[in-house]
Amino acid sequence: MSIVARCALILGLFCVAAGVRATTVAQLSFDEVVATAEFVFEGRVVAVEARETGPRSIHTFVEFQILDVLKGDYTDATIELSYLGGRVGNRQLEVSEMQLPEPGETGVYFVESLQALQLHPLVGWSQGHYLIEQDSNGRAHVQSAGHQPIRAVSIAPFAAAQTLNDDGIASGVQIQAIRDEESAMSAAGFKALVRDRVRELTP
Repeated sequence: MSIVARCALILGLFCVAAGVRATTVAQLSFDEVVATAEFVFEGRVVAVEARETGPRSIHTFVEFQILDVLKGDYTDATIELSYLGGRVGNRQLEVSEMQLPEPGETGVYFVESLQALQLHPLVGWSQGHYLIEQDSNGRAHVQSAGHQPIRAVSIAPFAAAQTLNDDGIASGVQIQAIRDEESAMSAAGFKALVRDRVRELTP
């Protein structure tokens, strides 16, 4: 069973004018996020477009410029990922808890599958979505998808048995209680950690 099937239950795919209101996402450990991802990359969002993908379905397609590959084999300069939901003309499909990458953002993205059209392309939804921001000194640091600076990532076994918390982060990812960007984890340090976990977890 895929991680989306296990982690995301979309209830009541309805008429397109309303919305998918109920979603349940299981919390994963950071190692589960790394191990489950087929492809992990640093990228920059260059385009966002919603398109109809069926008579009652809309997906939003996000195109990224690939800046660095952290896991997987992928040689193209760009990649397009699809998210369930969006607006096309006067038709709208809303999915609760869906957090789309924004135009111009830079981040690290943990992609579950390079083939399937999914509800959400990233492992564990927001748990596979990290932002890279510049602080006032020009230092690149890493944040959660909810713009919370990350202080550290602890590596420990964890069996996913509870729903995702309000912070939307994987177990072991420690965020700043106060927005102190200067002490947040550097983007280079985060990427090095991901590469290390990929080596450790690859058979």
